[in-house]
Amino acid sequence: MQLRGKQRLVAGVVAAAFVGAVTAGGVTLAQANTAAKAPVSSVQVVVGPESEPGQPSSARCPQGMGAINGGFQAISFYRSNGGDPYDGVTANAPFKDGKGWVAMLLAGKVRARAVCVPEDQAPQAAVGPVSEEDALSVARCPEGTKAIAGGYVRDTWYKNGYGASLDDITVNAPNDSGTGWAAKQFHGKTVARVLCS
Repeated sequence: MQLRGKQRLVAGVVAAAFVGAVTAGGVTLAQANTAAKAPVSSVQVVVGPESEPGQPSSARCPQGMGAINGGFQAISFYRSNGGDPYDGVTANAPFKDGKGWVAMLLAGKVRARAVCVPEDQAPQAAVGPVSEEDALSVARCPEGTKAIAGGYVRDTWYKNGYGASLDDITVNAPNDSGTGWAAKQFHGKTVARVLCS
C-alpha cells in the first residue's frame, strides 16, 4: 500500500516515538531508523514562553509549518497546605488553525510545546462545539481523514471560594471511530480540538 506524504510522516513520527520507548529493551536505534525512515530533519519542537500564573502559554510553529502534536510542562502547580492538588490543566490543545499548541493551568505557570512539521505534511485542525456542563464536546475530522492528535480548552471551570479547583477533565481522547476527538469535564463546559490526517 502506497502512503501519502502526511501518512508517511505520521508513521515515521509514531515509529520514532516507539523507538525511544523500546531501545532499552533490545531494539537498536540503527535498526529502528532503518525500518522507520522518518524524515527527522523536517520535525521541529517549539517551546513556548513561561506563562504568568493562570494564563496560557502558546508554542507557535515557525512560518510554513504546522503542529502534528504537542503538550506542556507545568512550571508551578499549586497545592493546598495539606499537599493536595489545588490546580488543574484547563487547556492542552492544538491552535484552532493547527499552527501551534496552547496550554494553561488554573493557577500555576506552564510552558507549552509543539511538534511542528512542514505545512504540506501537517494535519488539518478542527474545533468542536462548546459542550453543555458535564457533557462531551466532539471535534470532527473532515471526511476521509482520521484523528492523529487532539486536546481541549475549558470554557468554564469550577473552583471553590479559595480558588482551588473543583473540576477536572474526564475525557480527552479520540472518539471510538477515530474520526474526531472527544473532551469532557467533570462539572464544567469544554471545547475539543483535533488534528486530522
